[in-house]
Formats: sequence, structure tokens, C-alpha cells
Amino acid sequence: MEWGKVVNTISGAAPLIGSLFGPAGTAVGAVASAGLKLVATALGVEATQDAVTAAIVTDPGAALKLKEFEMTNKLELQKLSIQQLGLELADTANARNRQIEHERVTGKSDINLYVLAWVFVSGFFITIITLFVCTMMGAFKADTPQIAIILLTGVIQCLTLGVGVVLQYFFGSSKGSNEKTNLLAKADPIKE
Repeated sequence: MEWGKVVNTISGAAPLIGSLFGPAGTAVGAVASAGLKLVATALGVEATQDAVTAAIVTDPGAALKLKEFEMTNKLELQKLSIQQLGLELADTANARNRQIEHERVTGKSDINLYVLAWVFVSGFFITIITLFVCTMMGAFKADTPQIAIILLTGVIQCLTLGVGVVLQYFFGSSKGSNEKTNLLAKADPIKE
């Protein structure tokens, strides 16, 4: 079983613990390591991805163990979750600060950033419009090679993801993220 699926299983059973791993297990660093240790402790296995994966796959009571562990350690898990959110927000701030610093030092905008953004956004709309026109003209028939459809689907997925990232970078985050920022500002510092 892939690690992303294991994290989804953990998130389903214990959402607070699952949040420490980021989307599909993409988180890295101290918080993700702490999450792995917590899951391993709850399942009674070694703190490695392989051991946790094996326990999730083979132990029918794994979800119940994780849920119980989460209930008894809720405060500590919330502290770790806030720490993880702080790291994610700092990463976003670093990306924007990089742009601001570059413009301050050089006196110019980073043209590559804008060119890449426009390529993704225009590529997305050109691909969607072309696909629509081709569909209306009957270009796709039952005998269209499967590999062509798979490649086209992959291109659309890549462009869709890229457009989402571009919009997130240039236009900021959602209202929910702003609320999280406010919660972080009000939270007590974590004492070790």
C-alpha cells in the first residue's frame, strides 16, 4: 500500500493525527516525524513508514486504536497541528517574500514568474477550448487510441494543477486560511 493511501486511512480514523502528515503524506520535517511516532506508538510498532503501513494493512483494530489514541491525546495533537499549520503559512510567506526581496534588490520584477504564470493559464484555456471544439466537430471517435486519451487527460490535469498554483500565488489564499492565520496569532506558544 502506498504511503499516501496509508495517510488517508489514518486521516479517516483519526483526523487530527492525519492532519500532521499534510495532504496524502506530503509533509516533511519535525511535525511529520512526530506524527509518525504518534501513529507508531498508538499501533505499538516501530516508528517507520514500513512498520506503520504493515500495521494498518494487517491489524483490523488499527483504526480503533488510532481513534482511541487521538481522543486521549487531543491537546498535544492540536498543538502539533497548529505547529504544522504555522510551517505551511511560513512557506507561503517565504515564496511571496522572495518575490518582494527580488524586486527590492534589483528594482525589477522577475519576468520569468509572470511568463510561466501566463503560459500555464493560457495553455489551460487553449487546451480546454481546443478540446471543446474537437469534441463538437466529432474528432473523437470510438476508435481513438486509448493512449491519446490518456495523454490528453494528463495534460489537462497538469495544466489544471498549475493554474491552481498560479492563482493561489498571485491572489492569496482563501478565507479559511485567513481564519487559520488569525487562530495562530491568538494561540499560546508551544512550550517544550
